[in-house]
Amino acid sequence: PFPPRGGGGGGKSLSERLIGRGSAAKGATGAATSAEPSRTMSLAAGKRWLGLGRGKGSSRFGVKLDEARLGDDGVPEVLQELRTLLMARKGHRNEGIFRVSPATSALQASRALVEAGQTSKVSDLESVAQLIKVWFRELPESVFGADRETGIVAPIVDGDFTTGAGCYEAMQGLPEPRRSTVRWLLELIGDVCRYESENRMTAQSMIIVFAPNLIVPRADLDPLSALQVNQHVVRFMELLFGHWNEVGGPATRITASTASPQVDPP
Repeated sequence: PFPPRGGGGGGKSLSERLIGRGSAAKGATGAATSAEPSRTMSLAAGKRWLGLGRGKGSSRFGVKLDEARLGDDGVPEVLQELRTLLMARKGHRNEGIFRVSPATSALQASRALVEAGQTSKVSDLESVAQLIKVWFRELPESVFGADRETGIVAPIVDGDFTTGAGCYEAMQGLPEPRRSTVRWLLELIGDVCRYESENRMTAQSMIIVFAPNLIVPRADLDPLSALQVNQHVVRFMELLFGHWNEVGGPATRITASTASPQVDPP
Protein backbone atom coordinates (compact mmCIF):
# COMPACT_ATOMS: atom_id res chain seq x y z
CA PRO A 1 0.00 0.00 0.00
CA PHE A 2 1.11 3.54 -0.69
CA PRO A 3 2.41 5.10 2.54
CA PRO A 4 0.68 8.20 3.95
CA ARG A 5 2.33 11.44 3.03
CA GLY A 6 4.83 12.46 5.65
CA GLY A 7 4.25 9.29 7.67
CA GLY A 8 6.65 8.81 10.56
CA GLY A 9 7.92 12.37 10.40
CA GLY A 10 5.95 14.12 13.10
CA GLY A 11 3.49 15.55 10.60
CA LYS A 12 6.15 16.98 8.34
CA SER A 13 6.13 16.32 4.63
CA LEU A 14 8.84 14.10 3.19
CA SER A 15 10.68 16.99 1.56
CA GLU A 16 10.62 18.96 4.84
CA ARG A 17 12.22 16.01 6.58
CA LEU A 18 14.75 15.71 3.77
CA ILE A 19 15.68 19.38 4.06
CA GLY A 20 15.67 19.32 7.85
CA ARG A 21 17.94 16.33 8.29
CA GLY A 22 20.70 18.66 9.47
CA SER A 23 23.55 16.83 11.14
CA ALA A 24 25.06 18.30 14.28
CA ALA A 25 26.64 21.70 13.77
CA LYS A 26 29.41 23.01 15.98
CA GLY A 27 28.88 26.27 17.80
CA ALA A 28 31.48 28.80 18.93
CA THR A 29 32.39 26.67 21.96
CA GLY A 30 32.87 23.56 19.83
CA ALA A 31 29.85 21.78 21.33
CA ALA A 32 27.54 20.03 18.90
CA THR A 33 24.12 21.63 18.47
CA SER A 34 21.24 20.29 16.43
CA ALA A 35 20.70 22.11 13.18
CA GLU A 36 17.27 23.70 12.90
CA PRO A 37 15.06 22.38 10.10
CA SER A 38 15.02 24.78 7.20
CA ARG A 39 12.80 25.20 4.18
CA THR A 40 15.79 26.15 2.07
CA MET A 41 18.67 24.07 0.86
CA SER A 42 21.86 25.02 -0.88
CA LEU A 43 22.17 24.04 -4.51
CA ALA A 44 24.95 21.63 -3.55
CA ALA A 45 22.77 20.00 -0.91
CA GLY A 46 19.92 19.74 -3.37
CA LYS A 47 22.21 18.04 -5.82
CA ARG A 48 23.34 15.57 -3.16
CA TRP A 49 19.72 14.66 -2.45
CA LEU A 50 19.11 14.07 -6.13
CA GLY A 51 22.07 11.69 -6.17
CA LEU A 52 24.22 13.69 -8.56
CA GLY A 53 27.82 13.07 -9.34
CA ARG A 54 27.57 9.31 -9.10
CA GLY A 55 28.63 8.71 -12.66
CA LYS A 56 31.61 10.18 -14.46
CA GLY A 57 29.36 11.54 -17.16
CA SER A 58 30.22 12.05 -20.80
CA SER A 59 29.03 14.00 -23.81
CA ARG A 60 25.97 11.75 -23.92
CA PHE A 61 25.43 10.71 -20.29
CA GLY A 62 25.35 12.90 -17.22
CA VAL A 63 24.59 16.14 -19.06
CA LYS A 64 21.77 18.54 -18.34
CA LEU A 65 18.67 18.04 -20.42
CA ASP A 66 18.87 21.63 -21.57
CA GLU A 67 22.34 20.93 -22.95
CA ALA A 68 21.64 17.53 -24.48
CA ARG A 69 21.61 17.18 -28.25
CA LEU A 70 17.97 16.74 -29.25
CA GLY A 71 16.42 14.91 -32.18
CA ASP A 72 13.66 16.23 -34.42
CA ASP A 73 11.03 15.14 -31.88
CA GLY A 74 12.62 17.17 -29.08
CA VAL A 75 13.97 14.12 -27.22
CA PRO A 76 17.70 13.50 -26.61
CA GLU A 77 19.22 11.74 -29.59
CA VAL A 78 20.91 9.08 -27.48
CA LEU A 79 17.55 7.90 -26.13
CA GLN A 80 16.11 7.67 -29.62
CA GLU A 81 19.14 5.72 -30.84
CA LEU A 82 18.92 3.23 -27.99
CA ARG A 83 15.16 2.75 -28.43
CA THR A 84 15.45 2.34 -32.20
CA LEU A 85 18.18 -0.29 -31.78
CA LEU A 86 16.20 -2.16 -29.12
CA MET A 87 13.06 -2.29 -31.26
CA ALA A 88 14.83 -3.10 -34.52
CA ARG A 89 16.47 -6.15 -32.98
CA LYS A 90 13.31 -7.21 -31.13
CA GLY A 91 14.98 -6.73 -27.77
CA HIS A 92 11.73 -5.41 -26.32
CA ARG A 93 10.36 -8.96 -26.65
CA ASN A 94 13.15 -10.58 -24.62
CA GLU A 95 11.96 -12.07 -21.36
CA GLY A 96 12.78 -9.78 -18.45
CA ILE A 97 14.04 -6.93 -20.64
CA PHE A 98 14.81 -3.87 -18.48
CA ARG A 99 14.71 -6.13 -15.41
CA VAL A 100 17.58 -8.50 -16.28
CA SER A 101 20.98 -6.90 -15.66
CA PRO A 102 23.70 -7.34 -18.30
CA ALA A 103 27.22 -8.49 -17.50
CA THR A 104 29.39 -5.62 -16.27
CA SER A 105 31.90 -6.08 -19.09
CA ALA A 106 29.13 -6.05 -21.71
CA LEU A 107 27.60 -2.92 -20.24
CA GLN A 108 30.94 -1.10 -20.16
CA ALA A 109 31.72 -2.05 -23.75
CA SER A 110 28.24 -1.04 -24.90
CA ARG A 111 28.43 2.30 -23.13
CA ALA A 112 31.79 3.04 -24.73
CA LEU A 113 30.26 2.49 -28.16
CA VAL A 114 27.27 4.70 -27.41
CA GLU A 115 29.47 7.48 -26.05
CA ALA A 116 31.57 7.24 -29.21
CA GLY A 117 28.46 7.70 -31.35
CA GLN A 118 28.50 4.09 -32.54
CA THR A 119 25.23 2.93 -31.00
CA SER A 120 24.38 0.74 -33.98
CA LYS A 121 27.39 -1.46 -33.17
CA VAL A 122 26.05 -2.44 -29.75
CA SER A 123 25.06 -6.11 -29.81
CA ASP A 124 24.01 -6.82 -26.21
CA LEU A 125 20.33 -5.90 -25.92
CA GLU A 126 20.22 -6.14 -22.12
CA SER A 127 22.92 -3.46 -22.11
CA VAL A 128 20.82 -1.28 -24.43
CA ALA A 129 17.92 -1.45 -21.99
CA GLN A 130 20.20 -0.84 -19.01
CA LEU A 131 21.80 2.20 -20.66
CA ILE A 132 18.39 3.82 -21.02
CA LYS A 133 17.94 3.51 -17.26
CA VAL A 134 21.49 4.73 -16.68
CA TRP A 135 20.83 7.79 -18.82
CA PHE A 136 17.93 8.82 -16.58
CA ARG A 137 19.84 8.02 -13.38
CA GLU A 138 22.86 10.13 -14.34
CA LEU A 139 20.94 13.27 -15.26
CA PRO A 140 22.37 16.20 -13.24
CA GLU A 141 18.83 16.71 -11.99
CA SER A 142 15.69 14.64 -12.24
CA VAL A 143 13.78 14.62 -15.50
CA PHE A 144 10.89 16.02 -13.45
CA GLY A 145 12.98 19.08 -12.59
CA ALA A 146 14.03 20.49 -9.23
CA ASP A 147 13.28 23.64 -7.28
CA ARG A 148 16.24 25.98 -7.70
CA GLU A 149 16.31 26.95 -4.01
CA THR A 150 15.71 23.58 -2.36
CA GLY A 151 16.69 21.04 -4.97
CA ILE A 152 13.53 19.12 -4.04
CA VAL A 153 11.16 17.75 -6.66
CA ALA A 154 8.17 18.81 -4.56
CA PRO A 155 5.35 17.91 -6.98
CA ILE A 156 6.53 14.30 -6.99
CA VAL A 157 7.78 13.91 -3.43
CA ASP A 158 4.97 15.80 -1.68
CA GLY A 159 2.20 15.88 -4.25
CA ASP A 160 -1.12 14.41 -3.13
CA PHE A 161 -1.88 12.95 -6.54
CA THR A 162 -4.95 10.76 -6.46
CA THR A 163 -5.90 10.81 -10.15
CA GLY A 164 -4.10 10.20 -13.39
CA ALA A 165 -5.50 13.45 -14.73
CA GLY A 166 -3.70 15.36 -11.98
CA CYS A 167 -0.44 13.61 -12.78
CA TYR A 168 -0.91 14.27 -16.48
CA GLU A 169 -1.51 17.95 -15.79
CA ALA A 170 1.71 18.05 -13.76
CA MET A 171 3.58 16.47 -16.66
CA GLN A 172 2.08 18.94 -19.12
CA GLY A 173 3.36 21.74 -16.91
CA LEU A 174 6.96 20.62 -17.33
CA PRO A 175 9.12 22.78 -19.62
CA GLU A 176 10.65 21.31 -22.74
CA PRO A 177 12.53 19.10 -23.28
CA ARG A 178 11.44 17.51 -19.97
CA ARG A 179 7.83 17.11 -21.06
CA SER A 180 8.74 15.37 -24.31
CA THR A 181 11.25 13.13 -22.53
CA VAL A 182 8.68 11.97 -19.96
CA ARG A 183 6.21 11.35 -22.80
CA TRP A 184 8.93 9.38 -24.60
CA LEU A 185 9.30 7.21 -21.50
CA LEU A 186 5.55 6.58 -21.37
CA GLU A 187 5.63 5.47 -25.00
CA LEU A 188 8.57 3.15 -24.29
CA ILE A 189 6.69 1.57 -21.39
CA GLY A 190 3.70 1.05 -23.67
CA ASP A 191 5.80 -0.46 -26.46
CA VAL A 192 7.38 -2.97 -24.09
CA CYS A 193 4.34 -4.05 -22.09
CA ARG A 194 2.39 -4.71 -25.32
CA TYR A 195 4.48 -7.88 -25.46
CA GLU A 196 3.81 -8.98 -21.91
CA SER A 197 3.01 -12.51 -23.08
CA GLU A 198 6.58 -12.77 -24.39
CA ASN A 199 8.73 -10.56 -22.17
CA ARG A 200 6.77 -10.96 -18.88
CA MET A 201 6.99 -7.20 -18.37
CA THR A 202 3.78 -5.41 -17.44
CA ALA A 203 3.43 -1.63 -17.26
CA GLN A 204 3.77 -1.89 -13.50
CA SER A 205 6.95 -3.95 -13.90
CA MET A 206 8.43 -1.31 -16.17
CA ILE A 207 7.54 1.49 -13.78
CA ILE A 208 9.03 -0.35 -10.82
CA VAL A 209 12.38 -0.86 -12.57
CA PHE A 210 12.49 2.74 -13.83
CA ALA A 211 11.36 4.54 -10.66
CA PRO A 212 14.70 4.32 -8.78
CA ASN A 213 16.38 5.98 -11.77
CA LEU A 214 13.96 8.90 -12.10
CA ILE A 215 14.58 10.41 -8.67
CA VAL A 216 17.68 9.12 -6.88
CA PRO A 217 17.74 9.77 -3.10
CA ARG A 218 21.06 10.90 -1.68
CA ALA A 219 23.25 8.19 -0.20
CA ASP A 220 22.90 9.35 3.42
CA LEU A 221 19.10 9.31 3.41
CA ASP A 222 17.65 6.88 5.92
CA PRO A 223 16.19 3.69 4.38
CA LEU A 224 12.57 4.48 5.29
CA SER A 225 12.62 7.91 3.66
CA ALA A 226 14.43 6.53 0.62
CA LEU A 227 11.74 3.87 0.29
CA GLN A 228 9.03 6.52 0.54
CA VAL A 229 10.68 8.56 -2.21
CA ASN A 230 10.68 5.54 -4.50
CA GLN A 231 7.08 4.64 -3.65
CA HIS A 232 5.92 8.18 -4.38
CA VAL A 233 7.58 8.03 -7.80
CA VAL A 234 6.06 4.61 -8.52
CA ARG A 235 2.59 5.82 -7.54
CA PHE A 236 2.91 8.98 -9.63
CA MET A 237 4.11 7.06 -12.69
CA GLU A 238 1.39 4.40 -12.35
CA LEU A 239 -1.33 7.06 -12.28
CA LEU A 240 0.32 9.01 -15.09
CA PHE A 241 0.72 5.98 -17.35
CA GLY A 242 -2.84 4.83 -16.67
CA HIS A 243 -4.22 8.20 -17.74
CA TRP A 244 -1.92 8.51 -20.75
CA ASN A 245 -2.91 5.00 -21.80
CA GLU A 246 -6.60 5.91 -21.71
CA VAL A 247 -6.38 9.25 -23.52
CA GLY A 248 -3.85 8.08 -26.08
CA GLY A 249 -6.42 6.38 -28.27
CA PRO A 250 -6.54 2.88 -29.84
CA ALA A 251 -3.06 3.22 -31.31
CA THR A 252 -1.43 3.40 -27.89
CA ARG A 253 -3.95 1.87 -25.49
CA ILE A 254 -2.85 -1.22 -23.59
CA THR A 255 -5.48 -3.53 -22.11
CA ALA A 256 -5.25 -6.71 -20.10
CA SER A 257 -6.25 -8.70 -23.17
CA THR A 258 -3.82 -6.93 -25.50
CA ALA A 259 -0.59 -8.85 -25.05
CA SER A 260 0.66 -8.22 -28.57
CA PRO A 261 -0.49 -5.54 -31.02
CA GLN A 262 -1.24 -6.20 -34.66
CA VAL A 263 1.38 -3.68 -35.74
CA ASP A 264 4.92 -3.80 -34.39
CA PRO A 265 6.09 -0.50 -32.82
CA PRO A 266 8.63 1.34 -34.97
